[in-house]
Amino acid sequence: MSISITESGMTFGRFAPNDVFEFEKVLTELKFGDHVSKVEFIVRYGLGSAAVVFVEAKRSVPRQSDVFFAEVRLKMIHALTVWFTALCGRHEQLLKVIPDNLNKVEHLKLPLKMYLVIPEAPDSMLPQLSDKFRQSLSAEQKIWAIRYSDISVLNESRAKPKFPV
Repeated sequence: MSISITESGMTFGRFAPNDVFEFEKVLTELKFGDHVSKVEFIVRYGLGSAAVVFVEAKRSVPRQSDVFFAEVRLKMIHALTVWFTALCGRHEQLLKVIPDNLNKVEHLKLPLKMYLVIPEAPDSMLPQLSDKFRQSLSAEQKIWAIRYSDISVLNESRAKPKFPV
């Protein structure tokens, strides 16, 4: 059995159930509340060089980029914080539903990646959108030791190889 996630007009992967945490869906079901911002999902992928990837998807390119990236930043921060605190034992109910390949304290040592997927974004806009996304997360990049290149904006053609269906 595998899990696929459809969001913002795109289907992401066929993930092994133990590798993907449907963050938005689960936190909504557990009634975490509207005050907690939620990414679409968190996935562990890679064999030799495993990483934990936070994914947010948006249907279109932003008009007011500062507001847009502030909202996405909050989603990433909340997702990372909730996942971290669950693994530290502060949310026992949540820890019980986090898949096996994401629910151990040692998973906190894996490299982190943060992807914003905008399926319709033109290739030509990806560098400037990625720069803006990285700027919005510059403090978190330092705090969590996330590599600069591991914070990116992807369009559908760039996301498909990372999350094949």
